Amino acid sequence: MAEERIQAEVVETSPAKMEFRLINPTETGFLKHIEWNKAELEDAVKAKVDSYKGIVYTEETLKSAKADKAELNNLLKAIEERRKKVKEIINEPYADFEKELKSVTDLIKRQTEEIGKQIDSFEDKQREEKKQKIQEAYDSTIGDLKEVLPFTKVFDPRYLNKTYKLNTAISEVKAEIEKVKGDLSTMESVCGKYALNAKDVYVRTLDLSKALAEEKRLKELEEKLEAEKIRKQKEEEERKKAEEQRRIEAERRRKEEEERRAAEAARAAEQAEAQQKEEIPWQNEAEAQAAAGAVEIGMSVPETEQSRPVPEEQVIDPFAAEKPEPAKEKKVRAKFFAIGTRNQLKALTQYMKDNGIKYGKVD
Repeated sequence: MAEERIQAEVVETSPAKMEFRLINPTETGFLKHIEWNKAELEDAVKAKVDSYKGIVYTEETLKSAKADKAELNNLLKAIEERRKKVKEIINEPYADFEKELKSVTDLIKRQTEEIGKQIDSFEDKQREEKKQKIQEAYDSTIGDLKEVLPFTKVFDPRYLNKTYKLNTAISEVKAEIEKVKGDLSTMESVCGKYALNAKDVYVRTLDLSKALAEEKRLKELEEKLEAEKIRKQKEEEERKKAEEQRRIEAERRRKEEEERRAAEAARAAEQAEAQQKEEIPWQNEAEAQAAAGAVEIGMSVPETEQSRPVPEEQVIDPFAAEKPEPAKEKKVRAKFFAIGTRNQLKALTQYMKDNGIKYGKVD
């Protein structure tokens, strides 16, 4: 068997250049201008359009107007369709070229996306490690203020940017914690009874000025309510005082009215007595004194055996029915007023005369 020999040739090739070059047409070989019968078509269209100028259509020529409009629209449509066809012919080679070039660029994009995923994964890990270090700095400083200042409030997403240094972020977090501690201490020292209310506002806003403003508002509200309470108490006291004064004044007027009425009654009695003295024609002074508006019995009678005072004074009814006087009945002395008409007083006087009753004026 004849010996077979295989020969091979090593050919050195240089890597293809990664650049985009036009081969046909070259950049200078593209169509620069589209030649077409512009002047000819333009003259024809102008002539056609001019033929319609000045035409005034009426209701009778409406059909003709519609036909003219349709003719011009058909002309416009024909020109537009031709323009679109020219565009399609010119763009056809570019569309093929774009499609071919995209298949090449897609190779690059797929690889850049793969590399980008790895970069993103690495950077995510770096950001997470950076955030963890900031969290550790927060935990070592926050103390018992986690509820007041949780990590989510003090952490700024900008800290994870590459341009934001880790030491700067940690310093800002610690400074914010110290600021909150100082603000809380300030509120405890100046807010008094409304410190808890001010703290609630501060926890929500981390703004000391707003917290102090809330404390001031509550204090002013309390003062206002207290002033209103005092005002109402004073009004109530003044009302009671005025009511008491009115009661005292009413009592004074009532007493004055009673005194006035009593005085009027006394004056009326005196006037009646004086009038009766003037009107009744008494025969002697004793009768005038007995009927002066009020008759008084048994005045200044010489004391005898029959008229000597008895241990117990008895009132004699001058109007009682006349009864036989007991044989040894003692006379007594009595005082009374009698008010009546003139005839009644005359009858009373006559009765006393008829029965031997002595009478006179009472001092």
